[in-house]
Amino acid sequence: MHAVALATGHPEIGLALARQGAPGGEGLDQEWQLGEHPARGLREAMAGFSPDVIHSYGPADWLTVCANELTAGRIPVIHDMSGQGRGHEDFALERRAVEESDALVVPSSQLLEEIRSRHILPPVTCVFPSYSLARELPGDERHMSAEANIDRLASLYQSLAREPLAGIATELRGR
Repeated sequence: MHAVALATGHPEIGLALARQGAPGGEGLDQEWQLGEHPARGLREAMAGFSPDVIHSYGPADWLTVCANELTAGRIPVIHDMSGQGRGHEDFALERRAVEESDALVVPSSQLLEEIRSRHILPPVTCVFPSYSLARELPGDERHMSAEANIDRLASLYQSLAREPLAGIATELRGR
């Protein structure tokens, strides 16, 4: 949903999808299936797309850790906890995913505070609830859609990928 809304709200931001498991349904032009060897698949996706930012969204902290290891600080990595079910965490892996990433997206202020109490937060954080797409909402609620709120997420991408916006991207790449 994030990708659909971001592509709709900010078509100047090129998007591709590397995923493991069920189809993403994002409708993006470029998509990679990570398969049984996700590190290899992610490496191939990065070589094929040359991303400015990697947004690791989903249920697995290990995929964010893998992205951080593969990029070795050359590409900012966003760890997005919006798609994660809570309660079965591997806290050591969660710590690495949060603390080694350049940015963090969480679905609520409450979760951000929980994470802050356990880990050192990355330099950039964003609370971005899992909004529905406008087409899925009644007309009088469209202002609460992902498309209507996508500027919050887009500004996170832009602050990480485009220089010299406050020097954040340069600072993060220099780590």
